[in-house]
Amino acid sequence: MKLPQYTQKDWLIIAIAMPLFVFLVNTILLGSGYFSSFGVFMLATLFAAIILTVSWQLLTWIAVTLRNRFPDDKDILKRLSIAILLFIIITALTLTIIFWLFSRITLIEPFTDDARLKWVLMSGVIVNIFITLLHEGVANFEKWKKTITETESLKTEYMQSRLLGLKSQLNPHFLFNSLNSLSCLIQEQPQQAEKFLDEMSKVYRYLLKNSDEQLVTLETELQFTRSYFYLLKARHGEGLDMEININSFHNEKQLPPLTLQILLESAFNMNAISKEQPLKIELSVTDNGWLQIKNNVQRKITDSLADRSGIQNLSKKFRLLCNKYIIVKDTGEYQLITVPLIPAKEAITIT
Repeated sequence: MKLPQYTQKDWLIIAIAMPLFVFLVNTILLGSGYFSSFGVFMLATLFAAIILTVSWQLLTWIAVTLRNRFPDDKDILKRLSIAILLFIIITALTLTIIFWLFSRITLIEPFTDDARLKWVLMSGVIVNIFITLLHEGVANFEKWKKTITETESLKTEYMQSRLLGLKSQLNPHFLFNSLNSLSCLIQEQPQQAEKFLDEMSKVYRYLLKNSDEQLVTLETELQFTRSYFYLLKARHGEGLDMEININSFHNEKQLPPLTLQILLESAFNMNAISKEQPLKIELSVTDNGWLQIKNNVQRKITDSLADRSGIQNLSKKFRLLCNKYIIVKDTGEYQLITVPLIPAKEAITIT
């Protein structure tokens, strides 16, 4: 059975605070009788230490439960107020039990001075408040250190993700294929060639304009995606199909630029595309406001690990920007990628 733990320093705090608290409680309750003999000293110390340690673990369990119930920083005063109130009540009961038992142990000189109980209860209140604030301070310090470490790690992942995006932007195969498609259209369908050139210019204008931005609106990303897909459609024809079912209500939500390009390119590279078995892609927004990319699965014999790492790096980027991960579900028949959309007020600036 795993004991409750509020901080990683719990045992260090117990090791320092518990002997002092036991000594204080016994000195107040027993007075000079506490030092009357070595046997009395050891028995009283062991007795009080066991009871107070059990009580401490109960208080720690309450603290952990309250933290899980009120995890937000805005609830810290509520959490501490409830915790201190419960701690004082439980500690008062514990000290009263120790007082009552000590008064009936014949080995220890009996005492009937209720003033000792009042003093030990006052001491218990002060110690409880001090230990509670100390615990909270240590917990917040650990949380701060963890946040700093995660932030630095995620910044590294973010830069790797940006590098991956840059590689995709400058992919010579995509440019070559686009130019090849344009050349064919010029000869066979001049009017379509003009449309193709217009969409191609939109794609590269977007790459030049937004590649250094942390976030763009969903509307901007979808406009780019339509142009990007048009170029791919011109190459693959009826082998590709994309449907966008997104309400304009979500247009101002944000996501990193080229998110859809990375996810779509991953789907293109990992699945076979043919007229007989077209790759069908559907974009929508879930009820909880996440962007959803769904495609049927028809795996190539060999797929690219780079595509998977692209999604992983993108997920880490979202972890840094909004503390959420991309969710990937593969049933064998279709793949479903769910991406968090970031409200403008929740965006984090990475420096």
